[in-house]
This record gives sequence, C-alpha cells and structure tokens, in this order.
Amino acid sequence: MKLIATTLLLFFSFCGYAQFTAQYFPIGEEPNIRWMSSYTSQEAILFEANPTVRFSFFNNIADTLRKKDHHSETWYVAVRPQLRMYTDNSLPVKTPSYRVFFGTQHMFLLPDRPSQDKMEFMSFSVESGHYSNGQSGCAFSKDVQDETPACESIYRSITSETDLSEILNRETGNFSTNMTEVILDYRNYEVTQDNTPIAMNAYKFGYTLFHNRFLFLGNFGGHSDQDIRIYGRHRLMVGYERMDIWKWKKENDFRISFKQQFEFIADPHQHVNPFRSESMITVYPIPGSPAVGFLLSYIYGHDNYNYRFVDSGHQISFGVTWDQFPPFPLGRRK
Repeated sequence: MKLIATTLLLFFSFCGYAQFTAQYFPIGEEPNIRWMSSYTSQEAILFEANPTVRFSFFNNIADTLRKKDHHSETWYVAVRPQLRMYTDNSLPVKTPSYRVFFGTQHMFLLPDRPSQDKMEFMSFSVESGHYSNGQSGCAFSKDVQDETPACESIYRSITSETDLSEILNRETGNFSTNMTEVILDYRNYEVTQDNTPIAMNAYKFGYTLFHNRFLFLGNFGGHSDQDIRIYGRHRLMVGYERMDIWKWKKENDFRISFKQQFEFIADPHQHVNPFRSESMITVYPIPGSPAVGFLLSYIYGHDNYNYRFVDSGHQISFGVTWDQFPPFPLGRRK
C-alpha cells in the first residue's frame, strides 16, 4: 500500500506541475492512470500510471498560436516513466520503465484555406535519450545476473522456436537502450468566426531508432547485441485522431476524442508479434477542467512495457487522462 500511495503521489504531482505551468505540447503521450487487463496468466495488472511531464527551457507555443504567428517551438527535458502495479507481491518492484529524453517540438501554421473555416498546422518533434527498467538480472533467467557468462549462455540457447514470454524474468530482468524518436504531425481544426476550435482531424507518423550511444555521443546505457536481435532496432508508428466539441448548458463544452494508433517493430525475434494496435475513446465532460478526460481503450498486439513486448494478445483499459494540448482560441485572423 505504501508503494501504491507513493506512485499516486508522484503521478498527481507531475500532472499538477504540467497543469500549473500551462505549457502546451502538440505532440506526445498524455499522462494517464488506468486499470488494464493482462496479456498473460503469469501476472495480473492492478493499474498502470504514465505520469508524463516535460520541463521546458523555452516554450512559446500558446502565446504564438494566440497571436497567429506562423512558427512556434519548445525545447525541454521529458520524463516519461511507466509504472505498473501487479496484484501479486510487489517487492522487489517488478521492472518499471524509466524514460528520460531531451526534446524539441516545432509547430507551423499553414496558409489559410479560401473558405476561412479551417486552420491547418504541420508539426514535428525530436526526442532522444535513455529507456530502461533499472534492473540487473538476466532478462531470461532470474537465477543469474546480466552480462555474465551464464546469462550469455542462456541467450545462445534461444532459438527461433523459443517462447520468450514463458521464460522472461519478470522480477529483475534487465532492459536497457538509448533511443531517438521522430514524429511528424499534421492537423486541421474546424473553427468558429473567432477561431475557437470545434473539431479536429490529426494524422501522425513516427520513427524510433534504438542505438547504443546516449544522444549519439555518450557510450553508456545502450543495448547488448543479444537484446537488439530480439527486440529490433527500428519501429514505425502511424496514428489518427478525431476530436469534436459540443456546447451544452450554455457555456460548458463537451469534448470527445477518438484515437487509432498502429506500431510495427522491424525484424524482431520470431516469437515477438511485430504489430500493435490501440483504439481509444476519451471524453472530457468536467466544466472548467477541459484537460481532464476519461478513457476507454482496446489494444491488440505486443505489449509496450519494456521487455514485456514479448507478450502479445488482447487488452482493454479504462482510466483518467490529462490532455497536454487542450483546444483554446487560436487568435483572430489577420
């Protein structure tokens, strides 16, 4: 219970920081906390928390959009931990995920359409840093340490027929890599005469590279040759979002969002399902709190929790989320 309380405290502290500073990020995962079903009978998930937070060195996105300037940007450090609590004994804590990146995002306002009822933007983000779970055990044996001859022998025994999900060390198995992620995002807003958004369509495309050197410079925190052959060096992502806003009870907005995202791992181990799909519906019904939403999602394919990508199947989840780029008036047209 102490660990649950600590996790929740950290989560809401991170979310509170992001809300208090009112810094907007058009691209990125929203903080959320949710119940999730499990891929495997070996463990049952109690909840998952994603307390994503970005600490900006510079961020002029909100001010620039309100002035209708053509280019806005932000430079920041992103902390994107992923924490799962399981229903069984949580000591030691089961392989959490730690992701820390240096990043930048740039958003460009495209020329007006003749109809004057849409505003279009093209954005991109680049984040590079470290992704690991802070464990020291061999990934596929809880009886030996990582980077030892015994662990290397276990890796050599893995064949194309090995069920990696069955032999995964879920208690102390090490996962570590450096990575760089690039995302392109195109979105168009349907707007009122005062440029208040009432609907949005967004399309995004992403590429992730796992590499050894931190920021392509520091020789630490990278993956082993054995691991990269299992989880692949390249990942591709494509996503779509539709958002609609309706007025109700005079001044209050009701917002609903549908997201569909696909991920593909290039050339992983034969046991790994390279495909992942997540369909999510989120509603934002609370007056005066446009960033607080309630989500329901369905997932098919590989897991996205460090080395548990060797697990695959169907998963459902529901919970609470905080939007890091809620709609606001985008400035009057010139």
